[in-house]
Amino acid sequence: MLLYTVQFLCSVVAAFARLARALRKAMASVLCSPPVSLPATTSPASSAPLSMRRKAHPALSVAVGDALRERDQREAREQLLIAPAVDAFAACNGGGGAAQQVEPAKKAARGARKRPSMLVIPVAPEAVEVAAGWGTVVAEKEAEVEVEGEGFWLASRRGARHAMEDAYGVIAQKLGADSQLAFYGVYDGHGGRAAVDFVSDHLGKNVVAAVLATTTEEAQGTEPSSGSTDAVTAAIRAAYLATDSELVKQGLRGGSCAATALVKDGDIYVANLGDCRAVMCRGGVATAVTSDHTAAREDERSRIENSGGYVSCGSNGVWRVQDCLAVSRAFGDADLKRWVIPEPEIRRLPLTAGCEFLVLASDGLWNKVSNQEAVDAVSRSRAGRDSTGCFKELVDMARCRGSRDDITVMVVDLKRFTI
Repeated sequence: MLLYTVQFLCSVVAAFARLARALRKAMASVLCSPPVSLPATTSPASSAPLSMRRKAHPALSVAVGDALRERDQREAREQLLIAPAVDAFAACNGGGGAAQQVEPAKKAARGARKRPSMLVIPVAPEAVEVAAGWGTVVAEKEAEVEVEGEGFWLASRRGARHAMEDAYGVIAQKLGADSQLAFYGVYDGHGGRAAVDFVSDHLGKNVVAAVLATTTEEAQGTEPSSGSTDAVTAAIRAAYLATDSELVKQGLRGGSCAATALVKDGDIYVANLGDCRAVMCRGGVATAVTSDHTAAREDERSRIENSGGYVSCGSNGVWRVQDCLAVSRAFGDADLKRWVIPEPEIRRLPLTAGCEFLVLASDGLWNKVSNQEAVDAVSRSRAGRDSTGCFKELVDMARCRGSRDDITVMVVDLKRFTI
């Protein structure tokens, strides 16, 4: 803008210079010419109007006209050229209002060049069918489950934190006229469904197969290969370890806790890994027949630390192995296998007339509901001849107290084995 202003001033100065030269020439011609006599008839009064009506000198008119035309031409050029020139000048110097107005438009133009238009790709019909089928399978696995079987009842509810990771298994088999073998299990997975699905599919079968093999050896009068005084307990332990070994060989991620019960010949064998729990009701009184495997137990902490691991207690009061896992024993968890072992604790109990029922449940229930509260809810339900009514009460109780985990509860009728 300064450049054009200087040009305009120079043009005006040049015009005045030409005007001055024209005036000098006019004055010189007037001074050098002889005096002119006026006619006698001319009165002095008429001289004033003549002077007022006197025209400007032709040179002055030409100079002023040239200046005006030059100004008009310059304004026309400014309308076409000045705005772009000023924008470029301001952009180079980082200022100017016009540059600020034009800059967003430039950025938008550059962005439009860099971003291609969005492509709308239609989904093939085959892909839609596959997706729908997959969703149906997942929904079936995550659906709330209620099962009423022969001598047991089960309910499973998905938590709010993730997909359902609980599972269960039941196997009942008659060995003879007076002998019956029954297996019940509740499983709580972590790190996905892969491990818990494997355990629920294999553990019960492995336990039953190992126990049947032991029974065959006893019938033939041979000692079990384990050399244990309790062949069934040894068979259950071997089945647990074999299941874990198979799981680790599969390379499946995650792990699983378990609480199982095997009924055979008037005895019940209860085993567990992790924080799934088994509680027996005798005469209305709750008795825990398993002990949770967590780092909160002093003996478990000592075992882990003696193996080179460490445990820590978070701000929420939960003890964790290697700052990671809240249980100290489980199936799977290959990365922590040195400290998180698959060694079950097994307890053998005789089934007497006072044994009423057994509750197997995942920690989604036990973290919020006490052993006696669970037994009382089941007792009320059985008294009202509503076998499954207790499940809604227990789930609602745990949810109202803040449980967001999966909840699986299985009730096994022990009376049918004692009559």
